[in-house]
Parts: sequence; structure tokens; C-alpha cells
Amino acid sequence: MNGTSSPTCFFSFGPEDSFISKSYEGLRYHALPPALLALMTGGSVLDVHWASLGTITDSWILSFKDSSGTQNLAWGASIPSRLEKVLSKLSPSQHLRVFLGPSSSYIAWDPTLIRWSSLPASLEDTLQSWLTPSGWRAGAPRMVTWGPDDAFFAMSEYGDVAYRLGDKKREDWATWRETVEDWKAERGFRWSEVAYIALDPTTPDQFVAIRNDGTWSGSISDENSTALEAFAHNVFRLAKPKSKTKSPPPRAHQQTNGHTNGAIAPEDDRPDPATKAAYAQWSNSTNLLFASALAATTPKRAPKKLQIRSQSSTASIPKSSTASPSQPRPTPHSNPSTSVPHANLLTSFPIFPIRHAMPSPNLRPPKGDPAGLRACKHDMERLLRASGITGTSG
Repeated sequence: MNGTSSPTCFFSFGPEDSFISKSYEGLRYHALPPALLALMTGGSVLDVHWASLGTITDSWILSFKDSSGTQNLAWGASIPSRLEKVLSKLSPSQHLRVFLGPSSSYIAWDPTLIRWSSLPASLEDTLQSWLTPSGWRAGAPRMVTWGPDDAFFAMSEYGDVAYRLGDKKREDWATWRETVEDWKAERGFRWSEVAYIALDPTTPDQFVAIRNDGTWSGSISDENSTALEAFAHNVFRLAKPKSKTKSPPPRAHQQTNGHTNGAIAPEDDRPDPATKAAYAQWSNSTNLLFASALAATTPKRAPKKLQIRSQSSTASIPKSSTASPSQPRPTPHSNPSTSVPHANLLTSFPIFPIRHAMPSPNLRPPKGDPAGLRACKHDMERLLRASGITGTSG
């Protein structure tokens, strides 16, 4: 299937660290209910318009285009009975939006109707205030999402916003609270800058919040953090893959009819083991010095929002019959542990640890200046080339 043929993007949290999401990257999911997984991988789903996972295993909604090109709607056996009655009478549409919340709560709307049940009192009051006998005073809902312990967010099409940050005494939604408070503290912040917010109906303080400029905040279980990050990076457009630095081609004489063109072969500039070791030592000590300088200038404050980075499963429809198993993240290479020095500002740039014969007398001044780098351009190029991530200079 083509997971990006309809432009709507969403991220739905479910029980037991399950989720389903759609962005311009395509579909991702993990630990879906068996019935939903079988439907999506069975070949009958051509495109997914919207999906919502409830708080129990077989509570889910899927709005999709089937293999015949017809708009279709499916749901799990454990959705609230009142919602099932609404959906059974509804003409399937790609404009349908549904959110399944805690304690059998839900909301469902499309251009022709809106239905909800068992919403948090403050959220229901908000929706009622948007309605008048003649229609929507503030426009139809654009986003409605809520979780346990009095946390919710709602935005209308006209830009009206209401939210709760969870029970302040319990601090169950600390990261969500900090995110909203940081936004409000920004000079000139407007809620119209918010592009997408989804709260986890099953677990406090799991959410994703994305702004129109691409900045985002979120928290999720470690195994699903890569999926959340991928969603945030691809919610507006398909992000460009991170390119790997290509090694320059081997240098050689240019051949013309079996003869060289007379050019002098450049010196082999591949770093030797000693230079690589010097770079590793210099890089480590430089990192420590910069960390020390940063500590000296940065005021102490509470840790920022949770940003876990780890591998999660990815799947596309209908390539596989089962969800892809999570793959363990490779253990990164690490340098020997070194304690960070006490906070101190830099008084000079870290000295380059290698010396080479100077190709020209004009380079003696920069190498002899005690207040400078004590290295020429060629020294710096050779040392940085030993990092393995630089190409040839132009």
C-alpha cells in the first residue's frame, strides 16, 4: 500500500507500549491488537486515513481505503457500544476523526456530526462552549486528545484552545506541563503555531507535541522512541535521509591513450595510525574543555524534556504478515571514561598536537604565535582528516 497517499498524519498511543502512526514517511506500528494487525497486513487495506487505539487490547478504530478503492471503516470488538452504534450508521469518510480515551470515553466527528461520551468535565465544558444552536461558534474541533489524571488538549478550527496539565499535586504529567509552560513563556508565542498534539490515553506523561516550525517535544517508552522521533521529523514532509560521508576516490595519474598526462601525483594524505591516535586524544581533551566552559556559563536549571533515543519496530502495509520485531540497538563505541574538569572558561584554543614540515616560510608566523593555534592550515587539515569524517579540501 501507499501509506502517504492521503495527507493526514497521526500518532496514536495504545496499551502495553503499542502504537500506530502515519507521516510522510509512511506507516509505523508496534504490538497492535491481533485483529487490527491481521486486517492491515491481509492485503485489503490500500491506504490508511486515520487510526485510534483505545486503552484495552481490542479497542481500536481504522478508517481506510480498501483494495477496491472504496472508503471503509473497521473497529475492534471492545469499543464502547454507543460508539459502535454511531459508526455502524456512518458513511465512511477520510475526514472522520476519532479519539478513544480512558474509562470508555471517546469522541468522534466528521463534517456531518459529532458524538462524545464520558469526557473529562472540563473538556466537555469546552466543547459545549464552542457550540451554539446555529452551529459552531469557534469552529469544529481540529484536535481533541486527553489522558488520565486530568490532562487534555483541544483546539478548534478557529484557533480556540483549552488544556489541562494534569494533577499538579501528583506531577504525573511533568514533561507535558513543562512543555506547555515553556511555550507560554516564549515572547510572542501563539497557539496557532501548534501543528499537532496527541496525549497517551493509557499512560501519564506520554505525548507528542509539534509546532509549525518543526520543533517538537515528546515522551514515550524507550523501545518506541525512534518511531516517535521519526514521526516528528516527517509530519510535514518526507525528511531527507542522513547522508553518509563518501570516501574520496583513490588518487592516480590520469591516463590518455595509455600514457600519463604529465601531472605530478599528489602526496598520499591518508592519516597514519599515530595521527589517528593524536586526533582521538586531542578530540577527547577538547570536548572536556568545551564542556567545562559551557558549565561555567550555563545557569543551573531543571532537566529539559525527555528525549529518549532508541530503536523501535517499523512496518509497512502489506509487506509483512506480522509486526516487525524490535531490534536491539548496537552498543556505541565509547572512549575511556574521563571525569569532566571543574567549570572553567577557555583562555585559549586547545593546541594541535602534531607538527609537520612547513611547505613555505610564509607559514612560520601562525605556527610560532604563542597565542594562536600553533598550527598551519596543513596541520589542521591532516589532523581533522584523521577523524574519518572529513573529505578532501576544495
